[in-house]
Amino acid sequence: MINSKGYTVVAERYVLTERLGSGGMGTVWSAWDHLLQRAVAVKELHIVSHGEERRARMRRVLTEARAIARVSHPHVIDIYDLVEYDDRLWIVMELVSGGSLADHLKASGPLPTADVARLGLQLLSALDAVHATGALHRDVKPANVLLRADGGAVLTDFGIAALADEAHTATGGVVGSVEFMAPERMRGLPADPSSDLFSLGATLCSLATGTPPFARPEPTAVMHAVVYEPPEIAPSAGALRGIIEELLAKEPARRPTPAVITRALTSAIAQEGQPLQRTRRHAPITARRRRDRSARPARPWKTVVLAGVLLLGGAGAGLYWWGDSSGAPAAGTTTAAKAIPHRIDAVMAVPGAGDRFWVFSGDRYVEVEVGESPAAARRIGGPGSLASWKKSFGGLPAFTSRIDAVMPVPRHDDRYWVFSGDRYIQIEVAADSSARGRLRQPAPLTDWANSFGGLTGFGERVDAVMAVPGAGDRFWVFSGDRYVEVEAGESPAAARRIGGPGSLASWKKSFGGLPAFTSR
Repeated sequence: MINSKGYTVVAERYVLTERLGSGGMGTVWSAWDHLLQRAVAVKELHIVSHGEERRARMRRVLTEARAIARVSHPHVIDIYDLVEYDDRLWIVMELVSGGSLADHLKASGPLPTADVARLGLQLLSALDAVHATGALHRDVKPANVLLRADGGAVLTDFGIAALADEAHTATGGVVGSVEFMAPERMRGLPADPSSDLFSLGATLCSLATGTPPFARPEPTAVMHAVVYEPPEIAPSAGALRGIIEELLAKEPARRPTPAVITRALTSAIAQEGQPLQRTRRHAPITARRRRDRSARPARPWKTVVLAGVLLLGGAGAGLYWWGDSSGAPAAGTTTAAKAIPHRIDAVMAVPGAGDRFWVFSGDRYVEVEVGESPAAARRIGGPGSLASWKKSFGGLPAFTSRIDAVMPVPRHDDRYWVFSGDRYIQIEVAADSSARGRLRQPAPLTDWANSFGGLTGFGERVDAVMAVPGAGDRFWVFSGDRYVEVEAGESPAAARRIGGPGSLASWKKSFGGLPAFTSR
């Protein structure tokens, strides 16, 4: 229908006033809703098929639109109506007039890291809400993210979304933007929520650096890069680089959970929001004469003693740790108390170095040499930042914020599993440097399902690991107020639980009677 002013009127209600854009799935118009007297956006869907196939696609769009319409979320576009008119389908939705992130990138270039992280949190929460309905987006990219006047992101263009629990991909076609598409979709495999998270990672990379991580001159080259090649992430990604790399993992199971993504993005915002501080440089550790320990076996029990020494060492120990060599408080602090660490997070033996250990607290570490008593222990390196472990976990936001626990890999004196939050990695270390490299990319604790990964609490975090004396590859693993005994193998799947779970209170002769120690 055409009104007296020459405008098209859809369903005798929506007056199309201006064409806003067009893509493979449809054309979007700004429109005026005569009935409710408000401005809206109307998307004319392009369904180029006939007969039963057309009817099937129409039913699919109806199902998907209804699924998205049920989502009430500040960062998901509001769908008001779905109209079949003039043998076409029209979706009526909220009109967002701030332009897209793609428009912003074209006009102004990459965004500051903290802004990208904030937008990432908004889009992640939007995807969580969409996935909760059983739907997928399938085309997360800067062009499909609109900005409201207040700068808030709005995820839009659900025209190619599919219900995750129904076989809507029977046609086998690849729909979406290849620069942002997950590799499993390229390979014709089913998509799931982690496919949208891959696209989120590619979107964050584009916003932070100005370039998608798999940009190539030709679409076929892009598709090959997505499936087989590592992402190219410019240094301007800054603190977001680690989480972007994790999101762009080729295997869906390797991508981080929403909880891990949230922590990483929040950490990036905090890092960007803090003023830069001058870094004190410590004198390098020079070679020194030391007594020969080659004839003595390493003493695993000292790892446990060391943790207790540093945890119970009092304020003086804390000042010695974080102060400079003179013991003075750091520049800019008003009281010495600000330099005191709150807790010891993890301890890791320095391979081939006798009684030397790396000790971790928050985002810092030191190297210490232990003796027969707390007074005999001494610091021989640090403090330093976890970010300096560049080849192992220095580029992973969660691991540069805190190391929760460390477990030796059986039959490898220089390899360790390192735990942070609900993820773990495997690294290879050397006595003369912090690390040789990361041998295993971040993966979920559920990989340890045969030992502790399937137990309540343990799937969220491992608090500590302690070797069982004289028992080969057996370890006690602690999480919250519980523990298990496991026998480790060459891989997480090879580890098995041989005892527990039990309560920390059962350690009656050691710490079972101490309230704080029976909590964690």
